[in-house]
Amino acid sequence: MDRKRRVLVAGGSSGIGLATARAFAEAGDSVTIAGRSPDKLAAALKTLPDGVTAEPVDALSDASVAELFGRLGPLHDLVLTVGAGAAMGRFETLGVSAIAQTLETKLMAQARLAHTALEHLSDDGTITFLGGVAGRRPLPGMTAVGVANLGLQALASALAKELAPLRVNLIAPGLVDTPAYAGMSTEARTAMLQATADALPVGRVGQAEDIAAAIFAVVRNGYITGAEIEVDGGAHL
Repeated sequence: MDRKRRVLVAGGSSGIGLATARAFAEAGDSVTIAGRSPDKLAAALKTLPDGVTAEPVDALSDASVAELFGRLGPLHDLVLTVGAGAAMGRFETLGVSAIAQTLETKLMAQARLAHTALEHLSDDGTITFLGGVAGRRPLPGMTAVGVANLGLQALASALAKELAPLRVNLIAPGLVDTPAYAGMSTEARTAMLQATADALPVGRVGQAEDIAAAIFAVVRNGYITGAEIEVDGGAHL
């Protein structure tokens, strides 16, 4: 595997994606982050090593995704951390539309990026999807997210065989303390994080760097494909 590789982190402007971009950049790779918000991309670049670049993309648009890969050209590694807008709440309250919304913003967004990237990825390339523990362990209020995560599991497993020797893997985080929960009140967020930490074998919730480390390890290990790596503090037990 090349020491210096071209890496695209879709969803790399914050949280897990930003931490992942930093890990690859600090290892000396050529890294591009992509996201919908130009302001977030610009802010993220200020925190990343010199040489990291940013590209705008709307992962819900075929045209926008095609334009992104047209600008980037050849790639080695594609890391998919997009999934904003996932609906959370009880099924009887949210209804079927919540599942459709979450499938589009998480499963279909990642699938669209992966499909368009195929003609640009090298033979020794990798695709790493980001799912979550809700795909394996039923959680109240997380039905829509769980359905999307299960879809990503199926997609990653199928593509690992279909696209070989391209390597395809899935990272499944548990609860991670990221800006994804910024919309909650401070009290509610603190209570949620503490309750989860108290219930986990490791005694804490995840940090973005925990998930980034797992993504980096899987991409670097040429003997891993078709794997679902749970990085959840033991939540799946």
